[in-house]
Amino acid sequence: DVYPSEPFTNGKNFDNVLRGCPNTILTPHIGGSTEEAQTAIGGEVGAALARFIATGATLGAVNFPEVELRRPPRAAAAAGGSVVVRIANVHQNVPGVLKQINRILADFNIEKQICESTGAVGYLLADVRLDPGVAPDTLVSGISAIPESIRT
Repeated sequence: DVYPSEPFTNGKNFDNVLRGCPNTILTPHIGGSTEEAQTAIGGEVGAALARFIATGATLGAVNFPEVELRRPPRAAAAAGGSVVVRIANVHQNVPGVLKQINRILADFNIEKQICESTGAVGYLLADVRLDPGVAPDTLVSGISAIPESIRT
């Protein structure tokens, strides 16, 4: 598992004096460096990006708050002509930001809301029910105008 100089690749270019010894299995020092592991990691990264784009979920993030909020039911999106929109906001992790965001959301029905922080960064997801004719842009521009907001 540990060699004086790590092999760069699997297959025919892998050369070591122990290769071919009976009852010996040679493995890379880092399991993530195998072709199979790289393929699996690529699939995981793709799935995580797709999940983030579709739902805002950041589970498995290393340097970012981990958040997941279940999707609103499809039937709820049509009730009374209203629509549920998901708002995602990245902000500085300082006191009072959530209060400012909730002042903007106060006139709306909040179906679900979660806020997590890691170090200097906070991340909020909120499912907000909007009445017919109310544009989500109103919420987005209001939350984006908060000085501590990084991205909405």
